[in-house]
Amino acid sequence: MGIESISDIRKREIVKAFYNTAIREGLENTSIAKIAKSLEIQPSLIIHYFKSKDELVTALIDHCLELYLQIFEKAYAAHDSKSEVLKSLLHSMFSKDWDALFDDGVYYSAYAMVFREPDIRDKFSKIHQTLRSKFSLLLQECLSSGIISCEEPEVAAHHVFSLVDGTYFYINMLSDEASQMEHLLMSEALALEIIGFKK
Repeated sequence: MGIESISDIRKREIVKAFYNTAIREGLENTSIAKIAKSLEIQPSLIIHYFKSKDELVTALIDHCLELYLQIFEKAYAAHDSKSEVLKSLLHSMFSKDWDALFDDGVYYSAYAMVFREPDIRDKFSKIHQTLRSKFSLLLQECLSSGIISCEEPEVAAHHVFSLVDGTYFYINMLSDEASQMEHLLMSEALALEIIGFKK
């Protein structure tokens, strides 16, 4: 990997400041002026890198994908066997670790933009396609090794990520942590059943 340029570093700083400001203020109330104030820079410097708020949102969605991919990287780095990688990854996917990666309020506010902004829709589509493809590849490897029994890893990956999306949408409506954790455990068990994990 090459050395990150000053421009890339500055863009990353701006995107992180945008994200943190959106958590505090709400995505709808976050302006380039507020981001600039948090960084103690002139708004013109932000506009030099990002011509509009929509460009910032698309960069933020890319940042979101990077965070989710780190969960995959950690699972591979921590375990030698495909079986342990898969179990670790599924446990992370249905845990507060996954949920805490990216603020739900910011995520769903950005997601609402898919209904009117094609570029935002494409970015969200990229997140889902990338994560499903990566998980599908792992499932194919596990099927070849006899670790799981599902016949169509790509379909199973789709079902598991649909379960992930539905699970986190639902637990945000549960008021206590015990109920949230119970639902996460139930969803994790269902995901293991979907892929036919062999104990």
